[in-house]
Amino acid sequence: MIPARPVLATLVVGSNWAASLNGDSRGLQSGEDRERFLALRNSAAVGAIVVGARTAEVEPYQKTPHPLFIYQRSLGVTPAQFIRHAQEQVSGSILCEGGVQFIHSLLRENVIDVFHLTRVSKAGDNHFLDIDLVRTHLALIQSEQINTSTFEKYERASR
Repeated sequence: MIPARPVLATLVVGSNWAASLNGDSRGLQSGEDRERFLALRNSAAVGAIVVGARTAEVEPYQKTPHPLFIYQRSLGVTPAQFIRHAQEQVSGSILCEGGVQFIHSLLRENVIDVFHLTRVSKAGDNHFLDIDLVRTHLALIQSEQINTSTFEKYERASR
């Protein structure tokens, strides 16, 4: 059962599981991916967006529709503790847009309840997703192909 205020995560990867191309994710995004990403990000159910420090440095986070929390290892807390802190500050779900390292940490700590993964046909060049780690912690519940993008939704079965 997914909790009432789930921790959501979203990521786009290339055909080779890389999450970046030329330093960020924009080169991998398709029109369909961008549309779904913005719909999720702008959802009234989302209370805050959480990203890792590296993602905040390379992606455009000047404007967000929700409060933005930036995780840094130097804070001295785990990503799971940081997420719990963010949950205490806002109502609604937490959307993690993080980079691969941040997503991997959240997976290892069993924090992610719902993971939206988009796979596009072009290959990326860096920051590779460990799909086995995803499949160890989450189950694929939905997959849809639109043009050259595959949209996968993974969920954790129980808390």
